[in-house]
Amino acid sequence: MIISAFIRRNLFWLNDLLKGSPVRSQYQDIRSILENYEYGNEMRKNHLSNLLNHITSYSSFYQKYKNKPFKEFPISNKTFLLNNYDSMKVELAFIPMQTKPLYIQRTSGSTGTPFAVPQDTRKRNRRLAELKYFGKIAGFNSHEKLIHLRAWNRWQSKTKNQSFKENIIPFDISNLSNENIKELCDIVNKNNALALRGYASSIDMFVQYAIKNNIKFPRLKIIIAGSEALLDTTRDFVKRHIGCNIISQYANEENGILAQESVFAQGKEIHFYLNHASYFFEILRMDSDEPAEYGELGRIIITDYFNYAFPIIRYDTGDTGIMQEKDEYSRGYPILSKLFGRKMDIVYDVINNPVHPMAIGRVLKNYPDISQWQFIQKSQKKYLLKINSNTMQHDAVPIVAALLNLLGDTADIAVEYVETIPILASGKRKPVVNEWKLL
Repeated sequence: MIISAFIRRNLFWLNDLLKGSPVRSQYQDIRSILENYEYGNEMRKNHLSNLLNHITSYSSFYQKYKNKPFKEFPISNKTFLLNNYDSMKVELAFIPMQTKPLYIQRTSGSTGTPFAVPQDTRKRNRRLAELKYFGKIAGFNSHEKLIHLRAWNRWQSKTKNQSFKENIIPFDISNLSNENIKELCDIVNKNNALALRGYASSIDMFVQYAIKNNIKFPRLKIIIAGSEALLDTTRDFVKRHIGCNIISQYANEENGILAQESVFAQGKEIHFYLNHASYFFEILRMDSDEPAEYGELGRIIITDYFNYAFPIIRYDTGDTGIMQEKDEYSRGYPILSKLFGRKMDIVYDVINNPVHPMAIGRVLKNYPDISQWQFIQKSQKKYLLKINSNTMQHDAVPIVAALLNLLGDTADIAVEYVETIPILASGKRKPVVNEWKLL
């Protein structure tokens, strides 16, 4: 037991108790729903019913949908919400138990559309409870020493007091030079960090640097990767060279934690276990708003049960995936058997079949001297592979041959050698990009 984490954790829960247990009650609700399928389904129906009754009463935009079937509510996205922002908001006086100003959750705008989402106090408590619940089932107890990698800006910055109370060290990854990665390695060991959270590409660079420089992390027990596809190479490196668990978490800034892999399913086919306790999930077809079948690639649509200040109903996340029925770890709930990135991050073979970003990664993972790469689809049959290699003029012939086998013999694959792969303003680096406007 880590005494400092134990004290912080219990002080947090004591303070929560004195306030009437607003976070504890949300935590218990999440656990009860996700760990008891029959009870959970009834509670989820209640959460959805309560939400729809609220917004059709107090959101002027949704008042016209009063008593209408859920499937008749419109599909939304960031642009849709921004265009109807004022009419969608609920006045402070009509938000249950809201006694102070709303929290404004800002998204990074990495997809080109920055967004500021008002959230009521109960929603904020729900997000805290999600972090604690999903952290715990991954093997991380709240208030243990955590290094959080992200592009820290004026909206997401933490005060020194916040960092101390939460036992979190924020580390800015806007510039991940070798010097900065070395500093990160030093911080992890100097502070006996037990957990690392950040973008998958940043974690990949951290792991590669540690291997190259033979740096060990004896106290690190869990790495939580998010926002981007977690490559097989990163998983393998962490398992073999770091010696701790690594999982991928699916979340967004406007809502919270949507899904997470299971540490118990390590070594098996990777599935994402959905946060059915906080969100209603739909998978709709790529070319229409009709429900996709189990096993069919579709758009991930979510409804947030808990934001009563600014309803996010049937929200197209911009991500795509494949839903399937329960497995041995899902406690009866359907799961995501495949999670793709945003639509522009899916590339297609020459006959328009989607290719998972992992498949590209599995080709490139066999070349350890390639430190960074990016694969771009330019048109139906034209592709560009950018390579940052330690040898710069890496022999690309076997790589192209493997990609032709994956994409089709008629694929036109160009190779470009670059000094670096640029990161987005959000701090994310996309290994797979689709510039062909198929969808």
